[in-house]
Parts: sequence; structure tokens; C-alpha cells
Amino acid sequence: MVTRKSRQIKLMRTLFWTLGVLVVALIAVLIINFATKGQDTSQQDLEQLYETAEYVPGVSIGGVDVSGMMFEEASTIPELLTMAGSATDGVEVIIDVNGTQYTYSPEELGITSNYSQVLEQAMRYGNEGSGSKIREERAAARDEGVDFPIGLYVDEEIVKDKIVELKAAIDVLPQDAALDIADDVLGPERFTYISEVKGVDVDAGQLAKLLKRNVEQGNYGPIEAPVIITNPAIDVATLKANTQLIGSYYSLFDSPTLSKEGRVNNIKLLADIVNGTVIKPGEAWSINEAAGPRDEQTAQTVGWTSAPGISNGRYEDQIGGGVCQVSSSVYNAAIRAELAIVQRRAHSWPSGYIENGMDATISTGGPDLVLSNPFDMPVYLAVYVEEEEYKVTVEVYGPPLTHGYKVQFVSNLVRTIPAGEPTYHYDSTTDPEGNPIAEGKTVTWVKEKDGQVWEVTKQYVDDNGNVVSSEIFSSNRYEAFSAVYYVNGPDPTTVGPTPLPTDSQ
Repeated sequence: MVTRKSRQIKLMRTLFWTLGVLVVALIAVLIINFATKGQDTSQQDLEQLYETAEYVPGVSIGGVDVSGMMFEEASTIPELLTMAGSATDGVEVIIDVNGTQYTYSPEELGITSNYSQVLEQAMRYGNEGSGSKIREERAAARDEGVDFPIGLYVDEEIVKDKIVELKAAIDVLPQDAALDIADDVLGPERFTYISEVKGVDVDAGQLAKLLKRNVEQGNYGPIEAPVIITNPAIDVATLKANTQLIGSYYSLFDSPTLSKEGRVNNIKLLADIVNGTVIKPGEAWSINEAAGPRDEQTAQTVGWTSAPGISNGRYEDQIGGGVCQVSSSVYNAAIRAELAIVQRRAHSWPSGYIENGMDATISTGGPDLVLSNPFDMPVYLAVYVEEEEYKVTVEVYGPPLTHGYKVQFVSNLVRTIPAGEPTYHYDSTTDPEGNPIAEGKTVTWVKEKDGQVWEVTKQYVDDNGNVVSSEIFSSNRYEAFSAVYYVNGPDPTTVGPTPLPTDSQ
């Protein structure tokens, strides 16, 4: 009996639990259906209101009495249509973006007449809501009159999208302070500082909300746009503090060979190209890329001229000859400013205008000088030519060197490489350029030069001229060149002694 009764109790509990679940589910379905039906009914009621209801007595739209009219009749009143069409006429929306004002028409911002919204609001008035609400509104309209003015309407999402489109014209990107470098002024006075510009980013969503609020309040005065301000990384004060002279060097072209007109022309051209160069932090800069090719075409377009340059152990005329004086001067200023040297090559033999071991050759499609800025601020190259002084000066401006010492370099010859045996070209009536060689004469095509190895030491010097530390900076090898002769005569090993070089040609 006990077991049977226990089973009955369990069965009853199961039935009640199942019934409870069914009741809860049924209630949930009813709630959902009721909510859905309510939404549909609301829309249906509104549509029915438009079709069957009349504007209550005393209601006007834009000052025009619409009492007793149906929705369709009121929406086609010519006077109201005219007012709706001209609602935006003469209206200007002024937006102040961080002190700069921009004026737009309502159409440019997606702002329209509120005519359709007013027609609906006026129809709902006194026709919708609880009984007491309806009675109160009808009494107010009858006794005092209620007018729904025609004005402007702001759809927040539409206006936001329009502002997003306009942001390209009103937003401002942050700009660091900058320098303008004059060509004809020496020293720090050559710099004109250009002020920084703060970044301004208009918050389109917040501005749309403010426009909607102002329009609804009938306020069409200037509106201050919510913006996000971004300060530039470098202002003028910071730039000035980090535009110090940190390295300089000059070289002279005062010999008859170095001061030839074509060579000086090329020096001035490259100096103008390099002057004003800005190398940003971590950026590498190539002088060859800056100068472009020196060839027959650019001789016409840029103005490069032919001048002597080192090639194959001798001086030969080249388009752009002499530009290495600028690259070598830039190199010397750069290493004193402690810029990083990414690429540099010495000439095949020492240059008379630069200390041995301190030159930097460049050529189109060949050796290059590439500098890199190791600092966290930009560096600036200033180059100027004083033609009457036969002088090229390069200055590097940037953040002060943190070690506080002067940087200098000392070159030392560490080894000489003897030239090899000379080469003779017998029975030559012309040299390799086609110039005739008189019978029995000898032309020296390449002069004998011993090779050299120069070691450059970098030194840090204090204000009293004391060397506080030094290190080997570079080792530079200049090639040995054996003499090359062209002889208009037979090989002496077959006919007699070799004529001595006369260099008469």
C-alpha cells in the first residue's frame, strides 16, 4: 500500500508540473501575439485615422485653419504646399569648427521641410489617446486654437550621413611645424619657421544631434561642432630647439682644374638640389635619387654639363663631372653630425679638394651616398656655393648631440701599394680617343700611381680641445694604377731602344 500511494503522489506531481509548463508557454504566446497585434493595430489605426478622421475644430497648420478637413484635403492646400516648398528658403546653417565657420544650405545637410510630420501631428491632436486626453486637447483647440507651424525637419541619420560627406572639407589633419630654407641667406637666419596645425575631427553623430535639437527649438544661429582635437607631434618651439647646427664642412674648388666653368655649373646644380633636404627620423636619403641621372637627356632638361671626372685611372670629361665635390662635402658634414652612413664609396684615387680617406664618389647607375637619420627629430641639409670664394659649404641642422663633444676626424696613411709594370701599345698612330700620334712619339694615357690605404680615426673633443675618446672610423683603399703608353713606333725588343715618353700630343 505504501508503495502504491508513493507512485500516485509522484504521478500527480508530474501532471501538475507538465500543466504548469503548458500554462506558462501559453501565456508567453499570448503576450507575443498581443504585442505584435498592438504594433500592427497602431499602424492600422493611423492609416484609418487618415482615411476617416477630421482635423478637430480650432486646429491650424502654418496659420491656415484645417478644422473639419480630412488628411488628404489638408495635405493638398496650395497655400500650405507653397509654405512647405519655401520652408528652407533663405535659411543658412552656420557650423563653427574650432573657430572656423562654414555656412551650408539646409539641402546640403539633408534638412527638409517638416510638412509631412506637421500634417500627422495635427491629425493626431484631439483624435488619439485616452478619453480625457482627447477631451482636453479638443477643448484647448476650440477655446484657444492650436497651430502647428511649418518649419524644418532633421532626420538625424540622414543629416549624419551628409556631415560625414562634408568632413573631407572641414576636418583638418594635424601638421607638424616645418621649416622654409632660403637659398641666399647663410646661417640660422636662413630658416623661416612655419607654425604647426592642430588636427580637427568633427564628430558627425554628435553634430547631427545638436542640429536636430536646435532646429526643433527654432534656433538657427551658429552651432559649435563637437570636435576631437589632435595636437601635432612637433610645434615651433620644439622644432627650434631641435634645429641646431650639429655638423658642417666646406671644401674649395680654387685650382684651375677644379674651377672650370662646366664643373662649377654642376657643383651649383647639385648644391641647389640638395639644399633644403629634410630627412625624417629613421628615413634613408640617397643623393643619386635626389639628383637623378646625369646623361645626354638631362643635360638638355636639367642643365648638366661635361667636366672632368675620374674614370679608368684618368680624368675624362663626363656629363655631371665635379658633382662628387658636393657629395664628399655632404658626407663630411653628415659624419660630423653623427648621421648614419648607409652607403658610401671612396674614389679610385684621392681627391685634391677633400682630405684623403674622406671622399664620397657618386655616379649615375654606380656608387651612391646614402644617409640615414638616427634621431627622433628631422634633420635638414643646407648647401650653398660661394663662387667668388671657390667654396662649397654644407650644414646639417637637427637635435643637439647628446654627448656634448665636438666630432672631428684624422686621416693617416697606413700602407702604400706599388704600381705594377707599365703597359706599352706599339705601332699606335692614334690614342683611344682617336687623337693622332706623330711618328716616333709616345703618349702617356694613364700616369703611374701607387695605391694607398688611409685609415680615418674619429675623435670626440671637449671644449678645451682635449681628445676624450677616439676610435677607428674607416679604412679606405685607393687603387694602384700602372702607367699606360701609346707609342707610334715599333716594339724596341725587336728593333732597338724604346723612345722615352714625350707627352707632346
